[in-house]
Amino acid sequence: MRLKTRQILVVALALALAWGIRGQHGHERGAAIAGAMAGLSLAAVTGGARWISAAVIGSLTFAIGGSLSYGRFVQLATQGSVEAILYLALTGFAWGGLGSLGLGLGLALPKYRPWERGAIAGGLFLVWFVIDRLLWGSINSPQEMDTRKLMAVILFGSWAFLCAYGGVWRQDRTSLKLGIAGAVGFGLGFPLAAWVQGIGSASGLPIDWWKISEHLIGLCGGIALGLSIRTLEPTWTMPLAVRPLERFLAFLWLLWFLPSWIMANNLDYWILERGLVPVEFAKIIRGGMILALLSLALWGWLEIRRGRTFVTSWMPRHLRALFKTFVWLATLIASSKTLAVGSFTPTPLLFIFLALLTTTWALRSE
Repeated sequence: MRLKTRQILVVALALALAWGIRGQHGHERGAAIAGAMAGLSLAAVTGGARWISAAVIGSLTFAIGGSLSYGRFVQLATQGSVEAILYLALTGFAWGGLGSLGLGLGLALPKYRPWERGAIAGGLFLVWFVIDRLLWGSINSPQEMDTRKLMAVILFGSWAFLCAYGGVWRQDRTSLKLGIAGAVGFGLGFPLAAWVQGIGSASGLPIDWWKISEHLIGLCGGIALGLSIRTLEPTWTMPLAVRPLERFLAFLWLLWFLPSWIMANNLDYWILERGLVPVEFAKIIRGGMILALLSLALWGWLEIRRGRTFVTSWMPRHLRALFKTFVWLATLIASSKTLAVGSFTPTPLLFIFLALLTTTWALRSE
C-alpha cells in the first residue's frame, strides 16, 4: 500500500504530539503513549486492522525505552561534547528501533509460535528490569555517565538481537523494516533536537526549547515510520471474524488503561508536588477510574455475548474514530496537568494545536 504524503504527515504529526506528551509524564508511562499513538495513526491512514495489535505491543516496547534517562546527554551535547552526541544518537537509535520493532511484532504476531512470544516477552521484561530496577539507582552516583551509557548499550543490544532473530532467522521482514526505520528516525531526531535546543537557547527567544526539541524528536521518528510503510506489502488485513476477547482487551488497553495511567501521574503532580488537590478528592477520582473500568468490562462482556461490537474486525471508520479518540484523550489529560496549576504556559496550546492539525489531516485523508 502506498501512503500519500498527506497520510505520512498524519503519522509524523501524531508522533510529534505524542513525544511532547511523553515529556509531560516521563518514563515508561509517557513512552507508552508514543508507541500507542504510532500504531493508531498507522491504523487510521492505512485502514489496516492489524495495526491495533501493533499499537498495543508498540506501546509496551516504547515504554521499555522510557526507563532510560537521556537529559544529561542532551545537556553535554549542547555544550559541544562529541561523546554525548554519539550516545544521544545511540539512545534514540535503540529506543526508537526497539519501540518500532515492537510495532512490527504486533503486525506479525500470528507467525510466531506461543513459546517464541513468551520468550520475547520475557526477554524484554528482563531488559526493562535490568535498566529500570538494577541500574537506575546508580544514576546519581559518581559513575553516573557510565551507568547511562550502559543503559543505552543494553537497549541497543536487545534491538540488535531481536532484529537478528525475528528479521533474519524468522524472516519477519515487516518487523525488521519498521525496527530499522524507527532506529534511523529517532537516532537522527535525538541529536538534531539537542542541536535545535542549543541554538534556540542561545538565541535568547523566550520559547520552551526543550518542548520544541521533544516535538522534533517525534516528528523525525514519525516521518521515518510513515516512509517505511511504503515498502511493506499489504498483508495487514484481518479476517472478518476475530477473537472478540482480543479485540476488547486492545480497546481496554488503549482507551482506558493508558489514559488512566497518565491521569494517575496528573494526580500525583497535583497532590504531592503542588498540593492543589486534597487527598480525599483524589481518592474519589481514583474510585471513578475503577468504576469506569468495571463498567467497560461489563459493557464489553455484554457486547461479546450479544455478538455485536467486538465480534467483527475493525473497519476503517472504526480505526479513524479510535485514533482520534486516543489523540484527544491523551492531549486533554496532558494539557490539564499544567492548566490545573493556574499559571499560564503555552504548552497546552501547542498540544491542542497539534491535535487539531493531526485529526484534521486524518479527516481529509478519509
